Amino acid sequence: MKNLISKNLIHPLFCCCCVFILGCKSVDGLTIDINDEKLMINNADTLTITASSFLLDPLPTAANKKLLVGGTVDEQFGQVAVSSYFRLSASDLSLEKLPDEVTYDSLSIEFYYNKYSYGDTSRALRLDIHRVIQDIEPKELPIALEDDEYPVFVSEATLYSDRTFDYDPIPLGGITIIPRPNTKTDTLRFRLDDILGKQLLGLAVNKDSKLVNNDDFVEYFKGLLLRSDGASHAAIGLQDSLKLRIHYSYDNEIDGKKASGALMLGIGPSKYQYNQITANRNNTNLADLTFDNQEIASSKTENKTFIQGSTGIVTRLRFPTLRSFLSIDNKALSKATLIIETEQSGIGNQPPPTSLILMVANKYGTPTSIVQGANGNATAVYQPNTQSGGVINGRYEFDITDYVSKLIKQSGFDEKQSLLLTLPTKDLLSSVNRLIIANQQNKPAIKLNILYVNY
Repeated sequence: MKNLISKNLIHPLFCCCCVFILGCKSVDGLTIDINDEKLMINNADTLTITASSFLLDPLPTAANKKLLVGGTVDEQFGQVAVSSYFRLSASDLSLEKLPDEVTYDSLSIEFYYNKYSYGDTSRALRLDIHRVIQDIEPKELPIALEDDEYPVFVSEATLYSDRTFDYDPIPLGGITIIPRPNTKTDTLRFRLDDILGKQLLGLAVNKDSKLVNNDDFVEYFKGLLLRSDGASHAAIGLQDSLKLRIHYSYDNEIDGKKASGALMLGIGPSKYQYNQITANRNNTNLADLTFDNQEIASSKTENKTFIQGSTGIVTRLRFPTLRSFLSIDNKALSKATLIIETEQSGIGNQPPPTSLILMVANKYGTPTSIVQGANGNATAVYQPNTQSGGVINGRYEFDITDYVSKLIKQSGFDEKQSLLLTLPTKDLLSSVNRLIIANQQNKPAIKLNILYVNY
């Protein structure tokens, strides 16, 4: 009876004790007697963590409803350039109200900010538009892969960040701007090539199938590429609600006065719009990070690790002693907290990400699932640095208790499994936000706190 009572009391008393001790700075050595059986509550924060910078395979950047253009330059990540490919659509083009006698005026295209930017928007940005001369087609998934070898964010044929399609090197038009990403009224308006404009109006007047039938139109006009010319110091996001207008004039039949009008084409299906990324990491600590050499130990990058959206740079974490530590000496896990610190300032044009997530990766480093917390995805929100309590770095704190609990019980565990610290999926696939994890005592400032009970 004594043993039965002791065992039944351990769990509720253990929970009550945990509530009390979570507010304490140190709980090592706290011992409670329950009917002559000892319950010792301890904290461990020195478990081995191996951290590295890891380059994911090219990311799927299609259908995110954000056209990225421009790029960033800094001494840590090198130079990143981002361009946007997309199709146009003639499906909503109405030719019935086109006057019989029209004169071509001009051809233009308009883009609208979506409020995203990253980098120095005070410097000029040159943007050009080119005509794509090759079919923009999604890439099918490799059928040779097993289900658990596909990235968690890929489920069908798509367009990846490394894809390029042939385009006319002579731009249809271009502008130089000082980006104003937070404006609600500013429009990026390009005057495009008049030869193309006259051709399009001629097709419209003749009601040619190239404009009447959308499939014929895509065959005739493969798409457009929006890209920056030269080194860019800021990446900006644009809405996918662009408008291409064929401007014309005509004589009004009622009063004989000159009148004007426009035919309008919009963007094609979102699955054919994607952001193409190029990165030049020469002369940086990440120079050796390539798709052939996807991992660099933190010891080779000044004991820092890195994260960057769209390029696919993440931080890979392994905990080689965690399972064995919790599997001996009658330990019961109470709470597991992963703490990530950064010296990156929240002030400036390259702030730290507002939040991070963790993904589970297989032995190849392919992310196969997202770590779940008690209320859904285990997301850590950026906490600004403060001098109070001795904390000088900004930080992210993950509650990964559920993950560690399942890790302990997992049968057939692959010791090469790891966690990937990364931007939330949407930002990973459609931003160039980046994070540098701090160096602390000659290792990355990453700590795993384990609260456990010995009984």
